[in-house]
Amino acid sequence: MSPKITDKSAKTVAVISLGCPKNTVDSEVMLGKLAKDNYMLVKDPAEAEVVIVNTCGFIEASKKESIDTILDVAKLRKSGNLKSLVVGGCLAHRYGDDLKKELPEIDILFGLNDVENVAQQIKGIASPKLSWQTGEHHHEEDLKPMLPNSLNEATYVYDASSPRLLSTPGHFAYVKISEGCDLPCTFCIIPKIRGHYRSRSIEDIEKEAKNLASQGVKELCLVAQDSTWYGSDRYGRPQIAQLLDRLAQVEGIEWVRLHYLYPSRVTDEMLDVMAKYPRITPYFDVPLQHASNHILKSMQRIGDRALLDKLIARIRSKIPNASIRSTFIVGFPGETDEDFNELLDFLKTSQMDYVGFFAYSQEENTPAGLMENQVSEKLKQARLAEAYRVQEAVAEKSHQRWVGETLTAVVETVENEEVQGRTQYQAPEVDGVVLIEGLQNPKVGQWVKVEITHGFQQDLVGKAVSQGL
Repeated sequence: MSPKITDKSAKTVAVISLGCPKNTVDSEVMLGKLAKDNYMLVKDPAEAEVVIVNTCGFIEASKKESIDTILDVAKLRKSGNLKSLVVGGCLAHRYGDDLKKELPEIDILFGLNDVENVAQQIKGIASPKLSWQTGEHHHEEDLKPMLPNSLNEATYVYDASSPRLLSTPGHFAYVKISEGCDLPCTFCIIPKIRGHYRSRSIEDIEKEAKNLASQGVKELCLVAQDSTWYGSDRYGRPQIAQLLDRLAQVEGIEWVRLHYLYPSRVTDEMLDVMAKYPRITPYFDVPLQHASNHILKSMQRIGDRALLDKLIARIRSKIPNASIRSTFIVGFPGETDEDFNELLDFLKTSQMDYVGFFAYSQEENTPAGLMENQVSEKLKQARLAEAYRVQEAVAEKSHQRWVGETLTAVVETVENEEVQGRTQYQAPEVDGVVLIEGLQNPKVGQWVKVEITHGFQQDLVGKAVSQGL
């Protein structure tokens, strides 16, 4: 039977969001729904009677982080106010049945289709027959109605009417323009977790952008599993250029930043729109994954090394000072020394500003997970270290081009006398920062002009030449 819903639900709730910015948006919708339903939101999980962990289940490291977080939160039954541990997100959606069996510390599990039903999920824990003080949990029959079936088709997409409470600083927000993915990458489980590609309408995204601008948001960070494919399912062809054109004209927005571009889908139409509007940041987040034709084919990626070289050239031809970041997988099954050296060569020739590397994670239910010639963990880690070493030298050289230039920056943190900000060439949370000197009475969210004096592997240093814009 389902747990009885009563008015005695715990009122203090904390949400812990793990994983990518797309998950952050889901967490913010949960926060908005909880606030709308009059729950008292607290930042410190130790102060909360209910803690929701919005998990990530993409690769082994993220799964471990999610499970470790769940176990750490469970300890708050003794050291904090915790009465109920609620788990949602990708890990819960993917492994709901397994989590139910292996982690009795969890009281409620819910999948990706129940993001906006989180308040109802919590209300269900208040059954008077449960004794939280003694650490007793739900009986199995109580939990069944709330447990997701592993890998059910995810269909949920939030919209502009969804209640949302930002967890980012007030000057920027993530906007999820689509959900899911239809690409066949052999290493990736995301399509099986997040479902088929489904876009929001241009009008709905524009409405959300205007709502955010009215709240003081100045920077929109557009996210999706593949932003370049935006609109294909809804309009019959990609509409990312049209979306950017609309958002660049929203009053109050200073920067529109685009994330997660699939390399073979970056069109001249999109590049032309990005070059047209100063508000669209000259920033390209293009996860390339590898540069060896052999590995790209094995990954079932669309395109080859020649396409990647041409892409970099096309971007810089249209937008000369563009900042380019990417991610790569090292140690993919069958990766030879020759394949890896080709990746290193690409890093040296492409001169990208920011790059992240991942050691390949062997994921079940993926074609790559079943491939022979799995690379040893020791070799993966050695190649990972070498890739970082090469890219650090590349980035330090690349960042020298900003020395002597005056750039617009937004203040991100002010601690003691150190002021950190970001330029339009740096995305929040993943890239380097600019250390701003000479700024009087700095405030988070303040926009200033900065003359760059030094460039390093990740960060820049600059002197404020204005005290605000």
